[in-house]
Amino acid sequence: MIKKNYLSREEQRIWEYIRDKETVDTELVKAIFPEFSSHKINQLLHNLAKKDYLHRARRNLYYNPATITDFHQLALQIHPGYIAFSSALRYYHLLEYEDFTIFIITRSFRKKMDLPGTQYTLEYLPFGKLYSGYEKKDNIYISTLEKTLFDCLKKPNLLGFSVITKAFYETKNINWPLFLSFFKMIKTPALYQRTGYLLELLQKETKKKIPQEVFHFFLSKVRNPIKLSAGRGPTKYNAKWKIQDNLGTEKIIGWWY
Repeated sequence: MIKKNYLSREEQRIWEYIRDKETVDTELVKAIFPEFSSHKINQLLHNLAKKDYLHRARRNLYYNPATITDFHQLALQIHPGYIAFSSALRYYHLLEYEDFTIFIITRSFRKKMDLPGTQYTLEYLPFGKLYSGYEKKDNIYISTLEKTLFDCLKKPNLLGFSVITKAFYETKNINWPLFLSFFKMIKTPALYQRTGYLLELLQKETKKKIPQEVFHFFLSKVRNPIKLSAGRGPTKYNAKWKIQDNLGTEKIIGWWY
């Protein structure tokens, strides 16, 4: 990328050092140029961003849109959390398309922000006591496979039921006791009913092997009738799960046919 904005001698010194880096913060620049005060470094980085050499991610953190490739790591540098939902499915090769919204689960922080100069959007979602079930892989924190599936079921509107059922079908060797352990952290009958219904439909249509004790667990939590989704449309009632299916098999598992 050819820049036409003139750089001062001091800006040029810094730029020559950081031009190939994906991200840069004030501490890094201070370590290389100790003769500059913190105020001076902040001003120089601000100038580089103003002249479109860098973009500001948050206070004291910048990224180079021409070199950045690890958007997951950048997202976690902006605010701590773990990569989740469709972003985690993509990491586990359970999502075929590139999702340009990167989802990050946090303890209490909520924000949605675009990354200027890129195609990406970052969305931070607070999960409170459900902030768990993650590990460090490839230098980023990401939800485990079982927690990824649980989180997707918790917020199905972020992906759609078809994406979720396909992910379950493609997943090999699910640790079912670990998967169920996340449900035990909350008391939400609707989530139990919805999950049991979807898994039973998946098993019926695709012959996916799911342990019977999984269905016993969810059936024991069935309470009042609920709608499968918040949308409108013709419904078909399932008495076993007390579910008003207002989507239909084709929208839930259409990828199978």
